[in-house]
Amino acid sequence: MILSYCVECGVELARNLGKCPLCGTPVLNPRQPAPDLSENPNPDVFEEAISHMDRGYARQLAVVAVLIPMLIVLGIDLIDGGGIWSPFVMGALGMLWCFFAVPLLFRPKKPYLYIAVDALALCGFLALVSALTDGFSWYLGVVMPLLVLTGLMTLMMLLVYRRIEMRRLHRAAILMLLMAALLMGMELILDLNASGKASLSWSVYAGIPMLVISLMLAGIEQNKALKEAIRKRLFI
Repeated sequence: MILSYCVECGVELARNLGKCPLCGTPVLNPRQPAPDLSENPNPDVFEEAISHMDRGYARQLAVVAVLIPMLIVLGIDLIDGGGIWSPFVMGALGMLWCFFAVPLLFRPKKPYLYIAVDALALCGFLALVSALTDGFSWYLGVVMPLLVLTGLMTLMMLLVYRRIEMRRLHRAAILMLLMAALLMGMELILDLNASGKASLSWSVYAGIPMLVISLMLAGIEQNKALKEAIRKRLFI
């Protein structure tokens, strides 16, 4: 049996591999003609289709598509003589439109705008529910603080993931710590609203494993020999 090895890193290769699983070096079989990797029209066709999309027209269609069910629901509710339940459905449709239509049709260059729009849409919908059910106490005491905390932590995670220059495992370690901080902040808000005093219990139990994993990731990133051994074992 003839074994093949990568010409770059020397790792043993299985048959019919197009590239080395460790270093990504292309594998060329001298007994077969090399494939022409440049002839792949699909990405060009996809990009061309995206660039030729009439986004203005698509946005108008999206607005019409959400207004029609809103008007139908409102009409049915008024004919039924109530006019009570339709605002909930209309608000939910508007919120879903913000969740899906804005990123697909408007495509802002920075993803931070997605988070801001989604957070505002969710805040607006829950405020509508609070106004219709006379329950602004729970909205101001629980919903708003939780939404603000979640939005800020999500923005920080996105900033760490996209903007801050650091090694991959260090970035993952910080993201894990931010997730633990989010859980603790959520428990503090819920406890303050429920009992008027701050206490931590379940979030600490969830945060301790996250802290351990974060320290492990940071330690692996610092130990180059261990990191390289893991990469070779997992072919990453």
